[in-house]
Amino acid sequence: MLSNEQFERVLTLNNIHAKETSYLETADLERLISRSYLTKTIGELDAFLITMSHSSPHDGINFSWFKERFDSFAYIDRIVTAGHARGKGHAKSLYLALMDKAKEDGIDMVCCEINHSPPNPGSVAFHEKLGFEMIDTADLSEDKTVGYWTKKL
Repeated sequence: MLSNEQFERVLTLNNIHAKETSYLETADLERLISRSYLTKTIGELDAFLITMSHSSPHDGINFSWFKERFDSFAYIDRIVTAGHARGKGHAKSLYLALMDKAKEDGIDMVCCEINHSPPNPGSVAFHEKLGFEMIDTADLSEDKTVGYWTKKL
């Protein structure tokens, strides 16, 4: 559980990066965290990760795509690293913590979506280095397509 101070920092950092993550009101973040499989932060708020599992009562469109196709997974709903903390390995550290927890819990896959159009080459490179593979794409709107990515554990 996040302290009130951490919660406010996560909300602020998320909304600074709303183009990549989607804007959240306080109630939206409360709902996400209450449904999450793992919520983890680094530092004062250098980075954060919010994930769901296949059994989370989540209803996001991308989460639902995975839910319809797979029985066991941990879904990365959002991860953000603050500008001042980039390049320090925080995102990798958060992903490895998630993968360790998922393996311990008998979950056999980690998954996420990455913007395909408009492209997000930095995120693609990061995920490829960690062993993720794109398995499909979906058009979410006229100007947004996502790629669905998985990594077997």
